[in-house]
Amino acid sequence: MEEKKTKYPFKNILEKYISEVLVIFIGISMSFFFDEWRQNRQDEATARKHLTFLRTNLIQDTLQLTGMVHYGSQFVRSIHTLVYFKQDSEITDSINFYIDHAASYLTFKPNQMAYEEIRQTAHTDLIQNDSLKTLFLSYYTSILPNCIEWCKVDETHTMTQLIPEMSLYFPVVIDSLNIVSAPEKAKALRQKKLRNLLLTNATYKQATLQTFAFTKKYTKKLLEKVDNELKKQ
Repeated sequence: MEEKKTKYPFKNILEKYISEVLVIFIGISMSFFFDEWRQNRQDEATARKHLTFLRTNLIQDTLQLTGMVHYGSQFVRSIHTLVYFKQDSEITDSINFYIDHAASYLTFKPNQMAYEEIRQTAHTDLIQNDSLKTLFLSYYTSILPNCIEWCKVDETHTMTQLIPEMSLYFPVVIDSLNIVSAPEKAKALRQKKLRNLLLTNATYKQATLQTFAFTKKYTKKLLEKVDNELKKQ
């Protein structure tokens, strides 16, 4: 045996070297494998946290949109009542209520905390479902900005056009120092310019309500996608 080892020293060294390299290679490969496995588990946990938070935000958006559609519909009905009444007696009993609705504007402040968290941490790629990712990005970069813009249109017209015109005839907010009777308000509401502004405002509100309805539909669709993704994890 000693003679054999002495006869092939290079072969023995090579075999030892290859064995050591294989051990090192296997060790490094296993280390990379477990690091990748741990990273994947961490990414999955992070994605689930983001999606759970997103789900909460979407539910809040849905509830808020539902409420604003209800209130907005009341605003439009009140405006139409002020425009289309024929006899003063039709509106005098509740005229302040109708005027208050007419002087209101629609608002929608979506909860974008989950979106901002995902965007700021650059974790969008953690959403593996491509259709979910597309809906998610479209909702926050297109659908919501459009909805908010229509709210701004309604607010701007109400605050800069309608309320100043109404204020020429009576206080929009009830003023104990400047009492205007219901019949006087009804008479003022027959002014052509004021009626046209009311109708224009109602049109803006109706367009905003349509945007609310579309946004709510999109919100529920995205929420369904999020729920399905969470069930898979």
